[in-house]
Amino acid sequence: MKRRYEIVRICFFIGSMYNGGAERVISILANHYAEKKWDVDIVLLLDNKIEYMLDERINILDFTGSETSYVKNLPFWIKKIRRYLKKIRPDRVVSFIGRINALVLMSSVGVDIPIIVSERNDPKNDGRSWIMLKCCSFFYKVKANAIVFQTRYQLSCFSAELHSKSFIALNPVEVKVNASKPKGYIISTAGRLTEQKNQSMLIDAIRYLKEDIPSIEVNIFGEGPLRETLQKKIDNLGLSDRIKLCGNVSNLHERIKNSRVFILTSEFEGLSNSLIEAMMLGLPCISTDYPGVDEIIKDGVNGIIIPRKNVKALYEALTMILSNDNLRENLSREALKTSMVYRPQTVINTWENIIEKEY
Repeated sequence: MKRRYEIVRICFFIGSMYNGGAERVISILANHYAEKKWDVDIVLLLDNKIEYMLDERINILDFTGSETSYVKNLPFWIKKIRRYLKKIRPDRVVSFIGRINALVLMSSVGVDIPIIVSERNDPKNDGRSWIMLKCCSFFYKVKANAIVFQTRYQLSCFSAELHSKSFIALNPVEVKVNASKPKGYIISTAGRLTEQKNQSMLIDAIRYLKEDIPSIEVNIFGEGPLRETLQKKIDNLGLSDRIKLCGNVSNLHERIKNSRVFILTSEFEGLSNSLIEAMMLGLPCISTDYPGVDEIIKDGVNGIIIPRKNVKALYEALTMILSNDNLRENLSREALKTSMVYRPQTVINTWENIIEKEY
């Protein structure tokens, strides 16, 4: 593949750098290119919070608007982005997340700079309107130089005419601890406390499982708008001594490494970092059948897949794993083996081939 080694400046566009899978990928890529001595800019459009560790050489540009509405902020964003692109003229622009991708591509009309966009969620279920989906498709076709998807499912959500400039790049995931011998019957899950992640389904399953395993403990990691609702449900079901809302923690891997099983109850995902991290730790995992999960888990081999919203199926899968050490150990071993494709250097190499390709 022909490369342009004279590339010296790269710019990443993202909503914020606060607690998210897309943000984590950008932090890894930005740090990587800072180490390569490229000039690296990260433009924040929604919130100037930064959670991830970033190389001190990286420039953070705050383009957050004063309006709460995407539409009302459009004129401000377009003006700021166009001025930046025309003045700085980065050699590569990389944008993450559908609405931001459309905004960046729209703002770059008439500016000849290679732009790479990346889809980070389920395009059919992430809340974007059909108008925004059409808008993304149009600008991907006429303005994007490359489109990066996490899964083949995401790619299938768009027209085949985009396939010639589309790529699959997995999430780079790194864990520095290994699963330890389970202590008791600890179940863990991690994700924002939202309808999408549906932690309520896990709470319902534990309502029945506690009768079989009175010593069951459940740790739910993450924060979000449903914290109060979920806590009330836990209290009303008399499960406050069994289920804990643990919030965001900086040492998640350490906190979940002695779990007997990891659960993901999502309605939809892009490519779940928390699920991959749990597998890389060597934890046996149960996930709902959101579109694309079958590209991560082979049911019954390196994890268990259950129907979405099906509390009974989750209860039965949990019972099966918790009562069968051989199954748990087999799932753990296969999860660890198959998760190696997400190692950072492997994924960074894929991204390098996309970013440094001559357009």
